[in-house]
Amino acid sequence: MRGSETANPQHPSILARCQRLLFSPLRAPRLTFAGACLVGIVTLSRESVAQPVTTVPTATIKALMGRLQEPVQITALPNQPSQLVVVERRGHVRIINNGKIAKKDLLDIEAILSPGENPGLSGIAFPPNFTSSREVYVSYTDKQGDTIVGRFPTSESKTADEDELSVVLKVVQPNPHLHVSALAFGPEGYLYLALGDSPNRKGSPSLAQRLDSLFGKVLRLDISDPTRYKIPSDNPYAKNTDLSAPEIWASGVRNPIHISFDPVSKRAIVIDSGQDQQEINLLDRGGNYGWNLMEGSRCLAASCEVREFTPPLFEYRSAPSSHLVGGFTYNGKLFPALQGSFIFGDTGSNTLNYLARRNGTWQRGDLAIATGEIVAVGQGGDGEMYVATSNGALGKVLPH
Repeated sequence: MRGSETANPQHPSILARCQRLLFSPLRAPRLTFAGACLVGIVTLSRESVAQPVTTVPTATIKALMGRLQEPVQITALPNQPSQLVVVERRGHVRIINNGKIAKKDLLDIEAILSPGENPGLSGIAFPPNFTSSREVYVSYTDKQGDTIVGRFPTSESKTADEDELSVVLKVVQPNPHLHVSALAFGPEGYLYLALGDSPNRKGSPSLAQRLDSLFGKVLRLDISDPTRYKIPSDNPYAKNTDLSAPEIWASGVRNPIHISFDPVSKRAIVIDSGQDQQEINLLDRGGNYGWNLMEGSRCLAASCEVREFTPPLFEYRSAPSSHLVGGFTYNGKLFPALQGSFIFGDTGSNTLNYLARRNGTWQRGDLAIATGEIVAVGQGGDGEMYVATSNGALGKVLPH
């Protein structure tokens, strides 16, 4: 039964390449601005060696506005380079035009969200045909605590609300933990949905290694039929439905909080918040990212010598209650040296960070430090970086 049964999974493994040395990042200094301070190196092969960091410009975060309520995502409104979309956890999707909140929201579904500290509205995705269809897809937690992927028609003249909801997928959640779900459209037009692990109760076995469960997985759906989603024929388990859920694209994630796509490689990049470590994973078809037998390159099980896992692109041990937010692959004009770099934030140190590939290695550096806790990092239609903080402020990243 998908997502509700539990079993003791076998102990998978990782090959020697996953047992490489991990370099831990340094604590960022408490400064208004931070330069290109190299704080970590992660290699994609054992033969790679650490290279000197390439200098990038220092940056500052220029305040644009305040008054946002629990922002969780920043993204561009398609074909509107001067407008931003900000998703708020309590159910509002705001349009920001030249630093001001538009009078009409794009979407307001506060009335159907879970109360209290559950994730609420997790994210929004615009399909490739948004300009003609005006439809948006969102993931949220409903009043019963279940995860819903919904489709809404939107309009420039009025705010869409719960009365216009079409449910694409409902995932019944067995407990109130790890409900955050992330979604994005891939370059082929399919909808990718990342779901956190969700054992039946605290202390019960993880479901992330069970291929008959949707929990702890990244799903890939064809939503071209408005009445029901379909399974893409090239999904890794599309023809093995007796043993596996055909929706699955990748497995072994714990709490995936964001998914985006690299515009060059066309591959999905997922930020996964671990129990003790943070990971940035580059997704492969059928890839297994280890949870709960591995966390990053660390073996958590009694043995890790049977099956191969896909190592993370980047990992580091996080401070308590902190996690990564964002991110996206930068293609703006203000920071030419960062073209192709992955941009993300750290709630623990309030830093805006980059991952850049230099001479065969991935290097992490700091760009700027926000005046509050960074809770969302996104890219505008102008290709530039935007940051939201827990005090409701929205800022644009500029060269210093």
